[in-house]
Amino acid sequence: MTSISTTESASSANMVHRPPFLNWPVARREFYQSIMIALSLPLLWGIGIFGVRALLIIFSTVLAAVLTQVVLRRVTRRCAWMPFNHTIISAMMLAALSPESCPIWLSAAAGVVMTGLIFLAGLPGRHRVHAGLLVALLLSLAVGQSQSGPILIRDTLLVGHLTRTVTLGHYRWPRHTTVRGNDAVTLPMPDYVLSRTLRRVSDRPASQKAHNELNNAFGALLPPPPALFLGAMPGRVGVVGVLGILIGGLMLGYRNILNPAAWGMFIFFVLLGLLFGPLSAHALHHEFWQSLGGIWYLPPERAIYLLYVELFTGDFLFASVFLLAMPGTLPLNPRARWVFLLAAGLLAALFSRIALPLPPATTAILMMMPLAPWLDSILPRRSWLGDQR
Repeated sequence: MTSISTTESASSANMVHRPPFLNWPVARREFYQSIMIALSLPLLWGIGIFGVRALLIIFSTVLAAVLTQVVLRRVTRRCAWMPFNHTIISAMMLAALSPESCPIWLSAAAGVVMTGLIFLAGLPGRHRVHAGLLVALLLSLAVGQSQSGPILIRDTLLVGHLTRTVTLGHYRWPRHTTVRGNDAVTLPMPDYVLSRTLRRVSDRPASQKAHNELNNAFGALLPPPPALFLGAMPGRVGVVGVLGILIGGLMLGYRNILNPAAWGMFIFFVLLGLLFGPLSAHALHHEFWQSLGGIWYLPPERAIYLLYVELFTGDFLFASVFLLAMPGTLPLNPRARWVFLLAAGLLAALFSRIALPLPPATTAILMMMPLAPWLDSILPRRSWLGDQR
């Protein structure tokens, strides 16, 4: 009896430094099914607001990824360890970050490349960078930025065609009777409007000219708060569904897959970067230190509205929910996680303000991911049991 107890104690001591999420629930089907269900909510809204085109982007990406894995399993035995659930989740996140203007054939090609990178990278949870998200950034560069994009009107959600559209120079989400029989309206892209407006006001944010520019952008070009919350705006397929992202985050938090503290810290550091960062790359280039904290020169109501618009039009909420829930993203040590989230949040805010032609939060987190093992090594380690106390 004593020898058995000693053996169990020794094995327990050895497992202290091996957090169970490296083996469970990463290898369990329920882990990926929970993320899949949560991720389906913003994707469904993307299908609703962009119609058949979004459905084809999602379908072609996932189908190409799965078929590629089937072929690899037949060709080599090394592919046997690749779980289909992990590939499907990666493909869904790739589709969610795809612009609605992405060609269908390019979405399918991205799914093939993504599966090949997963095959080369190794087991889930050990990737230095998530393959699906890396391909999503390359896809964004290939498609390029757009100044405007279409969304379906209220009466034709899900069933309308984006090709039957009318271009509007200001934001309006009308009904069928007010657009002369068209199914969609082409609106200014929110991130383009933001970057252009902030560039114009960054030199003298307290001037009357800056005040007029902000009034024009917030009053006519950008979606009002209810439309932002609903996700009625052009953008990426799964990023515009803010309400679906928040509900999905609550689901993942309830299942203990998403750490609410990590989510809160990332959003807090993003807001911190937006509050004390430059308004645009133009001001940062010409004034540098004097340009920091430019938002404090704006009227309080405009500053609050600007933060609200930036948070809801970018990929900050999407990345804070789904990227942080994926295995292998965050360091294992709590102190290392603090440093990781601090750096990622500040970088995401900076990338957003300098109008980087990539989703800012996704780019920042992927840049920090290779540093996660290094952060674990230089900061004091704690056992998993001690972290839960």
